[in-house]
Amino acid sequence: MNSITITMLLIDLRRIARDSNSTMLPFNANLASKIREDIIAIAKDAEKNEPQIACQLIRSKDRLFYTNQLGQAMLNPYALGEIVFGLDYLEGKRQARGNNPAPEDEKWTYIHPLIRKSSKKLFVDGSYANAAEDAFIEINARVKKLFHKLRPNDPVPDGADAMNKVFSKNNPMIQFSDMTDDTGKNTQLGYMEMLAGAMSALRNPKAHSNDVVISKEEAMRRLMYASMLMYKIDEGVRYSNISE
Repeated sequence: MNSITITMLLIDLRRIARDSNSTMLPFNANLASKIREDIIAIAKDAEKNEPQIACQLIRSKDRLFYTNQLGQAMLNPYALGEIVFGLDYLEGKRQARGNNPAPEDEKWTYIHPLIRKSSKKLFVDGSYANAAEDAFIEINARVKKLFHKLRPNDPVPDGADAMNKVFSKNNPMIQFSDMTDDTGKNTQLGYMEMLAGAMSALRNPKAHSNDVVISKEEAMRRLMYASMLMYKIDEGVRYSNISE
């Protein structure tokens, strides 16, 4: 469980709770999306050891914001209290056992939750090539779902083609930052090419050979790279105000 995420989210939620206007004024849509994503990530980390708390967080997350008649996001204070209670419980359990994960487990705290879900068991079992492959398959699957959500009537592209269309440098469906200057344009182009390149070079290491051997160290490097790309997609989804 990422203790930094829990701590920072608790700080943000308590600050919101102290604001007397928080339940009367529209809530920032991007911040609301980020809070939901953090809650989901924490709940996924907690579901093995604290399934009831994880379920409570997910249920409360779905009620934390509602849409008023003007289509604006509004805060539900009761759901906010439930979430703070659940996070306090998880934080208390973490402090009780100490914040010192075993060295073998520590590296997984830096890996994106979706990559952990797709690849950790394979990696731990020694299936390094499959663990690395599944990480990039997970990226591909997520981007294809985003494409279908944004253009439900269009054929869904795959692999590098999907990355080039969704994160296009000229007409992106998902944008990483302000593209009105060269910095923003270069950022968009760079990550589009990194994602497309990963699909071509890393998604299927066994495409040209049935006897691919990837070391433990190389597999972890690939998982970290996939994780970085997945977190960047998170940023693009938030910046583009897309609800998955």
